[in-house]
Amino acid sequence: MTVDDVIAALAGVTALRVFAPDMCKAARLLLRAGVQVGVSELLQNPARTPASTPQASHDQEA
Repeated sequence: MTVDDVIAALAGVTALRVFAPDMCKAARLLLRAGVQVGVSELLQNPARTPASTPQASHDQEA
């Protein structure tokens, strides 16, 4: 293990310590935004039951 390897490892660990909290916050923010969009879509468009879909009613007639 050379001095260059040690310096590269220290730089990697330092970058991880500096940017990891920000990356975790960004991931949490994106997940929260995705959940909010999903919930709003579910509230706006109620789930269809198989009997209420046009395909299912067409199949029952035949």
